[in-house]
Amino acid sequence: MFKKHFFKIIIGVAISIILIYFTLRQIDFNKSWLLIKSVNYWLLIPALATYLFTYVLRAVRYYFILSPLKKTKILENFPYTVVGFFTNNIVPLRLGEFIRAKITGLYLKISGSSAFATIVIERLFDIMMFVLFFFLIFVFMPFPSIVEKSFYILFAIGVLCFIALYIIIIYGDNAIRVLSKIAIPDTIKSFIFNFFNKFASGLIILKRPIILFNVLILSAIVWLTEAMTLVVIAYACGIKLSILGAIFTIIIIGVGSIVPTMPGYFGAYELMGVLSLSSLGIDKDLAFTCIAISHLLALLGVFGLGFVCIVKTKLSLADLFKFTKDKDEEQSNVK
Repeated sequence: MFKKHFFKIIIGVAISIILIYFTLRQIDFNKSWLLIKSVNYWLLIPALATYLFTYVLRAVRYYFILSPLKKTKILENFPYTVVGFFTNNIVPLRLGEFIRAKITGLYLKISGSSAFATIVIERLFDIMMFVLFFFLIFVFMPFPSIVEKSFYILFAIGVLCFIALYIIIIYGDNAIRVLSKIAIPDTIKSFIFNFFNKFASGLIILKRPIILFNVLILSAIVWLTEAMTLVVIAYACGIKLSILGAIFTIIIIGVGSIVPTMPGYFGAYELMGVLSLSSLGIDKDLAFTCIAISHLLALLGVFGLGFVCIVKTKLSLADLFKFTKDKDEEQSNVK
């Protein structure tokens, strides 16, 4: 897996180093060290608990996304959801999403392609929630022009993706008939047919407006809870951050995470976090302290919870890398 993606990994690491450089060049380390020592670390305990609770909310949301395809217990998917986020922090190129789909399909006895379709829907709801929060915050505080344009582009991409998924559901059979007439090798054609059919079956939620509404509400609660985590961390650092300011920072960091970096989003998280907090009038050294602690807490939280879930599902790190390798081999076979 690492040999196959060697150059992509190197590019990601290089981008992370550049972003970290641009973040640290504006920081006074002596001042930051004094600020780090003055943090109220007891407040980080409820912050961590709040952050970990977001994964419970994500699992409940995924239960609703999965419900038209597979009836499960409400938190049955919790360990697989956590493992997916955990893996995204240790493997490059967001391959954790594919691994999560593979594990979900394996343990819940559904097609991996169908599970992947549900994860695509989950990610689209995250994008649309970022955009909705952007328009809400835009009423109260102006965004820099480049950020404003980025969110308009993100909104357009989200709408186009939803339209594409609806087209797959409505006109999928027609697409299969057209594809069947194209002269391509039978093995490739068979793979595409199977993947397409199974992927389309995972999109059935798009025909259930009540479930979609539940998912939308839960998505809002997930990101509001993430924002509350940042509010508590900021308070521990001596920053009085409003919930709107926290949402603003969270969505800017979220957009920054789209940039291909090394696993863990190093560089993008720090740069976008410091830029967003400093744009709210917070001293850059204090902003860096808050963002660095926030990132560290998030990584410790997802790693700790991830290892617990790996033990619970009786997986191992070797299994996770095997799933990644299997995904690479599937892509190579299609080519």
